[in-house]
Amino acid sequence: MAVVLPTSLEQEVHEAAAHQGIEAGAFVEAAVQRALQEYRERQIAAESRAWYALPSEVRQRYVGVFVAVRHGQVIDTDPDQRVLHLRVRQKLGHAPVMITAGGDHPMPTYAVHSPLYRSLT
Repeated sequence: MAVVLPTSLEQEVHEAAAHQGIEAGAFVEAAVQRALQEYRERQIAAESRAWYALPSEVRQRYVGVFVAVRHGQVIDTDPDQRVLHLRVRQKLGHAPVMITAGGDHPMPTYAVHSPLYRSLT
């Protein structure tokens, strides 16, 4: 599969790559990898919201197993997280799929401490 860039974008890619001292192909590959990573993260976040939006009675059905969630649906389960991960990857490749422990536990929250944080008040 070939991807063709508009001439103006191609010129900018060559200039940016030269400025960084790398080949244009390497510059484009790195940019695409970053974009795909951001896409996967957004998809996993959406799957997480969908999972935790399910009624606790539904999530409770999966106590003791790991669940794979794609497009808001549980697509597979297994008591072994690694086995589930490998099976999902075999079926779907690198498609974004959230794998989490089943059960009705609340969505985890995380505290991020940063020296760059400033209060806006």
